[in-house]
Amino acid sequence: MLATLIVVVILGTLGWLSYVLLNPRLNSQPDLVYLVLTVCVVGGLVSILFTALYETLYFSYTEGMQRRVQSEQERWSEVWFAVLFEKAPLPAKVDEAGADTLMLLKESLKGEAADQIREIYDACGLLARDQQTMGGWNVLERRVRVLERWAVLADPRTHPTLVEFSLHPHPELRRLSLLSLARSMGFSEVGPAHVAVTFERLLNLDRFGSGWIEQVLVLLGSSAVKLIQDILVRFPYPMKLRALNALVRLRLWECLPECLPLLRDSNPDIRSAVLRVYSSLHYVPEDAASDVFELLNDPVWYVRSQAALACAGINDVWAVRRLYEALSDEAWWVRHNSAEVLAQKGEDGLQTLRKAAYEHPDRYARDMASKQLFVLQTDN
Repeated sequence: MLATLIVVVILGTLGWLSYVLLNPRLNSQPDLVYLVLTVCVVGGLVSILFTALYETLYFSYTEGMQRRVQSEQERWSEVWFAVLFEKAPLPAKVDEAGADTLMLLKESLKGEAADQIREIYDACGLLARDQQTMGGWNVLERRVRVLERWAVLADPRTHPTLVEFSLHPHPELRRLSLLSLARSMGFSEVGPAHVAVTFERLLNLDRFGSGWIEQVLVLLGSSAVKLIQDILVRFPYPMKLRALNALVRLRLWECLPECLPLLRDSNPDIRSAVLRVYSSLHYVPEDAASDVFELLNDPVWYVRSQAALACAGINDVWAVRRLYEALSDEAWWVRHNSAEVLAQKGEDGLQTLRKAAYEHPDRYARDMASKQLFVLQTDN
């Protein structure tokens, strides 16, 4: 409001001065011009003064708030440490700062201490108060704070409410509840089968974007094994692609058997995503090696490019031979990746690069091999 008023004052006085100076009838009156100019200068000075005063007061206020928050956190940290490690009695009343500080401690502690914090949170009545906040007609900000704490709390007792709010009509509450549920289930002792049943029902509703679903799978971590296996077998193409993208980051070896049939999928995005999973693990199962070699001749260039990278996980003389052939691919990225992987294949790979640099019948292959050898010499 104050900023808008200052802008109005400055623009208004400048506009008035411009009007007087451009109007022949008015600019011939020195007294009027002097008066308008004086008002313009005074208005500008007053605006600058109020701006500086506002910024000073705002800075002092925010700095004071930060000091108060830090002081509250330090005070509550002492209380919670005494409860955790000195068997002190629970505080009679815990405010929002106390609840937030307790969750900060839970993020830094592991094992029995983290489990004890979960029980302290319940014993202090904080869990019941949060449930009341989520169930009442509270403002969005209060519910968001509860969802943030529940994501750290990782208490199975919050899961029914989180599932309910994952279906909420408000898009922000719906997405935050889903993420909070995923992180909570990822850190709590919930079986992979229960995780799969819970999230399959939610994801089948198709109310969340690709980025959110991939984030959910990553937050679930190793608890997502059964869910991802089911997605790769039974779900449609878009969901399979999201699961494979998440697998690149999760590196769950248990899901490799479900990936194998997808190497022959008709969709090139699926084939490429499976190859990226193998590349992230630096491992290709023996029964998948022939398929990876076959994909070096795939009609889609980015599939061939990923197949070349996946060959880094195949410890076989055929991998070196096929990469030598791929150096002459029409796509630059396929040639580049093939040369890069050959450089990782030890002495056999280096000898193949040297041979390609001088003897390969394709000049683009010779150029790429020479470039890779130069990079290796520079790095060494």
